[in-house]
Amino acid sequence: MKDTLCPFSKPIIGNWCQCKLANLEERCAGKMICKQSDKHLATCHELVNIFKEKSRFVLALTEKKNELTHMQLMKIRCGGLQGMHRVLSGDTTHVPDVLETINETRLRFGSLSQFPFSEIIKDIRDFSHRKKTSR
Repeated sequence: MKDTLCPFSKPIIGNWCQCKLANLEERCAGKMICKQSDKHLATCHELVNIFKEKSRFVLALTEKKNELTHMQLMKIRCGGLQGMHRVLSGDTTHVPDVLETINETRLRFGSLSQFPFSEIIKDIRDFSHRKKTSR
């Protein structure tokens, strides 16, 4: 059975990112499915897998320690997407849109794998689920 769960469910629920294809009716259940599961869902899973691979060192992942904690997954997904959005637009104030970020990456770099991930490792490492408040 194909997994239709959006890999960005938790970040979307936490308002760390957004996606117009997320089924927000499932928001209260804590899990969301993709309204157009085939093409878009596969691309989102591909992006999360690239984030995982590129951030192995910064998250101290080894061959023996392959299981990620919830916080590591949030760092990868939220920090990675926010970092990509920052690199692509220079913007650090708006919540990134998953599909727009993916499409812009493809336009600029040809594919997700060609994105300069070394430029967002700090975003992944430094991501905190505690939102900054202005005083």
